[in-house]
Amino acid sequence: MDLNKVIALFLLIIIGYLAKKFKAVDGSIKGHISRLVLNITLPLYIFTAMQFEFSTEVLKEAGLLVVISFSFYFVVTLLSYGYTSLFKMTGKKRDVYQYVLIFSNVGYMGYPIMYEIAGDKGMFYAAIYNLSFNVLTWTLGVFLMSRHKEDRNLPLKARLAHVINPSLVAVVLGFTCFVTGFRLPDLLIDTFKSVGQVTTPLSMMFIGIILAELHIKDILGDWSMYLVTLMRLIIIPLSTYGVLWILGIRGLVLTIPVVLAAMPAAANTAIVAERYDNDYQLASKMIFITTLTVILTIPIILRVIG
Repeated sequence: MDLNKVIALFLLIIIGYLAKKFKAVDGSIKGHISRLVLNITLPLYIFTAMQFEFSTEVLKEAGLLVVISFSFYFVVTLLSYGYTSLFKMTGKKRDVYQYVLIFSNVGYMGYPIMYEIAGDKGMFYAAIYNLSFNVLTWTLGVFLMSRHKEDRNLPLKARLAHVINPSLVAVVLGFTCFVTGFRLPDLLIDTFKSVGQVTTPLSMMFIGIILAELHIKDILGDWSMYLVTLMRLIIIPLSTYGVLWILGIRGLVLTIPVVLAAMPAAANTAIVAERYDNDYQLASKMIFITTLTVILTIPIILRVIG
């Protein structure tokens, strides 16, 4: 893997940061970029990445990734409960920290990094692996962020509307094309690919704009955030690597769970926290510190996994 390509992604974050700091863009652009990426460019990015010939080996590895993914979330959920209990955390702080420990930024940052590491095949596998994220973030995630409220239960229809999102539809359609061998005309594929390719710069600059709106001085002094960051960016991915290595998992099936586990707090952490009247300011700080720190930790993780 070319580490320079990964570094280039973080330079895009800096561009977004500077654009906001020097007022080339204002805060309202975040919503527009988010909707554009989530509803159009990312789904097309995923769909076009899944356009290659059927292989029983790839199908077998994809199935294994689904099993690994749900197993990972089961274990890390137990870990989050143990961690918050050990430090006697309660209330909204417990909710946010558990969410951060369980859910990482597999979309805005995970997909671009996996593409730089392994191209279309890496994107294909990452999309399959992230099926569990799409389901759990709007079920388990909603439960964690809303359990302090009496009316915490999100209506089933609304929850399904979040679970069945454009990216999930893209995965299903892309996987169907992979299994059946169906392929759209080259003209459409080329057009979709052109649109999908803007996902990486938009996603990285989006993160930079978010970081520019937060203040480092608000983070300094809270030791608990540093410990959660250490767990999120180092302990969880290295533990994932160790377990999978012992189990004999190698290649991309090893790389993808480890790299995605090494991503910072999910970009939607603050959004979900605000939606359910939780501590969205703490959520924003965790996005800030984990995203800033991952610039240092991801090269370490990439070097460990080779």
